[in-house]
Amino acid sequence: MNLIAYRVETANALFPDDVPEGEVDGPDPSRMLFIGDSAASGFGVLNHGLAVVSQTARFVAREHGSGCSWTTMTDTELTMARAAHQLADISVDVDAVVVLLGPPDVLLGTTATKWRESLVALIEAARHGAHPECPVIVSEVPVMYRFRPMPLVVQRILALQINRLNEATLTVCEAVPDVTYAPFPALETSTAFIEQSLNWKTVHSLWGKELGTATARAIAAQQHPDSTEIDDDN
Repeated sequence: MNLIAYRVETANALFPDDVPEGEVDGPDPSRMLFIGDSAASGFGVLNHGLAVVSQTARFVAREHGSGCSWTTMTDTELTMARAAHQLADISVDVDAVVVLLGPPDVLLGTTATKWRESLVALIEAARHGAHPECPVIVSEVPVMYRFRPMPLVVQRILALQINRLNEATLTVCEAVPDVTYAPFPALETSTAFIEQSLNWKTVHSLWGKELGTATARAIAAQQHPDSTEIDDDN
C-alpha cells in the first residue's frame, strides 16, 4: 500500500454524512479535542455516533458519571507534523487532547525522529494556553497490514514502520509528564485480515473502549489524583 492507493481507498470509502456529535449532557462536562486522520473522520461507518471519536467520548462520560463535550481536528491525510503546525495556531482550552494519527505518516515513511519531534511540538501547542498540564492521550498506530490482504513483503514493511512510530511515541510518553500511550485493541479474528472477520463498526467500538479507558484515567488523574481506577469490565 502507498499513499496513492490510500487516497483512492479513502475517496471511495464510506464516511458519515450526518452532523458530527459533540456533546453528552451531564454535570461537570469534560472537554476534549480529538486529532486524527481517516479513523477520526468515521471511516467505514454510517454515522458519527458509531465512530471511534464518539465512542471514546461517551465512554469517558459514563465512567465519570458526567457530561462531555468535544471538538475534532480531522483530515484523511493529516500527519503528526501537520497537526502540530495547525494546533500551534489554535487557542486550546480543553481537559484532554486525544491523538489518533499514523497511517499517512506510515505511508509517507516519516522517520521516528520526525514523528517524535512533531509529537512533542503538538503537546507543547496543546499546553500553550489555559491548561499547561493538559493530558495528552496518544493512540497506538493501527495495524494497517491486517486490514486487508496484501503481499507479505508489504505487510512486513508496514509493520516495521508502525513499530518504529509506536516506539517513538513510547519514548515521548516516558519523558513527558501526563502523556498517555493507548494501545490499539487486540482484535481477535478468525482470518488473517480484520475486514474479513469484523465490520468497521466493531473496530470503532473496540477502539473507542480502549481509548476511552485511557482518556478517562488520564482526566481523572489530573482532576482527582486519588481516584483514577476505571472498571475495564464496563
